[in-house]
Parts: sequence; structure tokens; C-alpha cells
Amino acid sequence: MQIVVNGEAQEIPLECTVFQLLTDNAVTLKAAVVELNGKILKQEHWQSTLLQADDRLEILIFMGGG
Repeated sequence: MQIVVNGEAQEIPLECTVFQLLTDNAVTLKAAVVELNGKILKQEHWQSTLLQADDRLEILIFMGGG
């Protein structure tokens, strides 16, 4: 099935959760914020939220620096 991640089409397996997508893409979970279809998705819901065809996901990664 196809979704849009950070503005780019991406093919993902059926019954894929937000958590699975993040871990499959080696996203640093503690530093990530996820927006699903225009709404911030709390981290406590990542494992239970199944992605659907044509969903739009924005993943923001916060980086420290000095």
C-alpha cells in the first residue's frame, strides 16, 4: 500500500503501524514527532495506530547541537 512520508510516496506493507514504519526506517524514537494527516500523533499511540492507504505522515527529528 502507498502512503506519503515527508512529501514523498512510500510503499509499505499492509497492517503497518506508525511504530513499525519508524523502526524500519531507523528513526530515533526519543527525538521524533509524528504528524498523521495534519494532526500530531502522541507517541503512546504509535504502536496501536495502523496506517491506511493514502495517509500523509510527517516525521520531524529534533537534533541537539552546540
